[in-house]
Amino acid sequence: MTTSPPTDDEHATPERWPSPRWLTEARRKALHFCFILLPLALLYEWTPWPRGKGEWRWSLIVLALTAIALDVIRIHDHRVRRFFTRFVGELLRDHEYFSLLGSTYLLIAALLAVEIFPQSVAAAALGFTILGDGVAALVGRGMGRTRFFDKSFEGAAGGLVACLAWASFLAVTGTLPWSVVLLGAGVASLVELLPIPLDDNLAITLFAGYAMKLLWSPA
Repeated sequence: MTTSPPTDDEHATPERWPSPRWLTEARRKALHFCFILLPLALLYEWTPWPRGKGEWRWSLIVLALTAIALDVIRIHDHRVRRFFTRFVGELLRDHEYFSLLGSTYLLIAALLAVEIFPQSVAAAALGFTILGDGVAALVGRGMGRTRFFDKSFEGAAGGLVACLAWASFLAVTGTLPWSVVLLGAGVASLVELLPIPLDDNLAITLFAGYAMKLLWSPA
């Protein structure tokens, strides 16, 4: 018996909790949350390599191109697609069966952020994307009732709390000023809620990063 893939609606009407669909979403977002290591590595550079904008650029180019290549092979080779679906098919959204994965978009977003923004702003924007989008999906899937387009206000509120927590961490540690990170948190939460026809990983990172870049004038 085959199972239908999960819906693309991250803030779907809640079911009995914890529903199988929520647990599937939780497994998917557990992988998503692991990417928080990327902005932390950008901030603290605890490894010998990469360090600095140039090295980060080339490492992310390699990672993004590798992910894109694997996605293209998966999409166009039915044997690879069947093998991939057998192991992680339940974690895929409808559109990911024949398009780039969310993780691939996140690597592309990281590359663009490092290229366009100061490193601390790039890290901040990626953190908003990873934490805000992930928490919004879990809260929306579990408790979302007040609908707004294909999202829920409950999910958006959960995402905002996560973004504010990340903003507080950045401000308390002296990474960026309070005004900058609060603006980034607000923009990230708004972009996550609005039905912008762009993958959330790209949209949140770029909009939040650009807003923070406009406001921040490093000494």
